[in-house]
Amino acid sequence: MEFLARGKRGEVFLTQYKGKTVVVKQVRPTSQALSTLENEAGWLQRVNTEHIGPKFFKLEEGKLFMEYIQGVPIGEYVEKHPLSTALAKEILDQCCVLDKLHVNKFEMHHPTKHILIKQGKPSRKTVVMIDFERCRWTEKPKNVTQFVQFLQRYTPFKEKNVSELLKQYKEKQDMKTYKLLLDVLFY
Repeated sequence: MEFLARGKRGEVFLTQYKGKTVVVKQVRPTSQALSTLENEAGWLQRVNTEHIGPKFFKLEEGKLFMEYIQGVPIGEYVEKHPLSTALAKEILDQCCVLDKLHVNKFEMHHPTKHILIKQGKPSRKTVVMIDFERCRWTEKPKNVTQFVQFLQRYTPFKEKNVSELLKQYKEKQDMKTYKLLLDVLFY
């Protein structure tokens, strides 16, 4: 296995699995976090049904095998490029799906390392959320509202009533309010 990265709770390696290069994540020996791989595996399987996150392959002997995503972390990307409306909307749409599933990702207000921008086909960029180890089920998830807070640091919005619509979305979490929010943010 080839070492790729080290985080607070885990280490990430690249290896071959069924003829493909995949990511293998394992808990750091010094980590006090319990069941993070099991939690991430469960959430990956759930969000994969909605085409979110890297594809889950297996959890075996303390190792989580998943799709390897070659991409640039959003934090690095926004330092060099403006975040296009299309990419921001794609991320918000995924956040909205997570909200509908009652999944709170806990990192969307500061997603600098948790969203990858990858080159799509032919020249379209796409986004992939990674690191689902901290996800939890909650009655009132905050993915959309947290990501809009992140966006406000990089994107001037055309109207000032974003906070009011965020409050409405947080309360209702319905598609009508979500679409109104998108209209104010981007159109």
